[in-house]
Amino acid sequence: MLLTKNQKRFSLYFILILLVSYFSFFDDYFKYLEVKKIGTSEACKSYYSSFPNGYFTEDVKVLEIKYDRDIVLVRDFFKNYPKSEYAPIVELINLEIWNDEINRYDSIAQSNNRYDQNAVVFFKELLTYMRDNRESTVFMKLDGNVKVKDFHSYPDDIKDLMDLFYKYDDDRTVSGNIVNITSNYDKGSVENYEQIIKESIMNSFENLLSDKFISVETYNDFKSSKDDLVIYINYNIENEEDVIENYSLPTLWSYTINGDFESYLIGVSIIFNFSFQLPNNDYSFSLKTNALENISNIDGVKDGYKIMTQQNFQNFADGILTRFGIDKE
Repeated sequence: MLLTKNQKRFSLYFILILLVSYFSFFDDYFKYLEVKKIGTSEACKSYYSSFPNGYFTEDVKVLEIKYDRDIVLVRDFFKNYPKSEYAPIVELINLEIWNDEINRYDSIAQSNNRYDQNAVVFFKELLTYMRDNRESTVFMKLDGNVKVKDFHSYPDDIKDLMDLFYKYDDDRTVSGNIVNITSNYDKGSVENYEQIIKESIMNSFENLLSDKFISVETYNDFKSSKDDLVIYINYNIENEEDVIENYSLPTLWSYTINGDFESYLIGVSIIFNFSFQLPNNDYSFSLKTNALENISNIDGVKDGYKIMTQQNFQNFADGILTRFGIDKE
């Protein structure tokens, strides 16, 4: 039986394709063996560069996970190879990586003698939950109210009593010498104050563990889900007050320029409520914060209220980290 001209040509092409595929496979295979021999993440990256769609890519991914023990590589592997035969091996490495991080956190927390035992226990349970459910993100939702009131809104007997006190001590009344507090709060300024808490928690929790191990995101920026891990923080910004003989008197600050009195300001106090829930556990606490004793280097009355409020938010952020055994530095 004779071959036609076209049949001969087809046969030659087919043989050529087989030869190219044969040698290409062995190039891929020998590069894979090289990765196993060298045993470094750099060797793995060299393989990906040489064979972007290599036959042994999945195998090299597993080797890279063994070499680097990087949680991000583990997550990417489960995402890209959900039914891999290597899943048990990668799952074991995933477990070991998480347990190392949990033990590391426990060591850090125990070295800080100001931590709250319940908070530390909860955070370890959180990490265990995230490990077992392949979670990597904690969301944070802040919801606050501004309930400050100006001096003229206090009852007459309170104002009269304050005027009497300050007339005796400072030789001036409060009335007519105090700046309204309500005009110094708006939505934009409050959102800026909230950023203090967000950045403090996000940076501290994320830096507490290895790079990219967990992330903290603002909940409002994402679509909600009943399975989300969410930190809820509610707060009320109020006047700082002292109770004297059943009277709730506003705490006043004196604003001076070069030692000369300019006006009184009402102190700022914030009541924070922190809540974090897991399916079988939760951690919550409340904290009332005030500004520090003295505020210097301020640029105007509005700046005084701003710094008082910022100090309150920072005090609360520090309080959270202290409870979880995290050094704010």
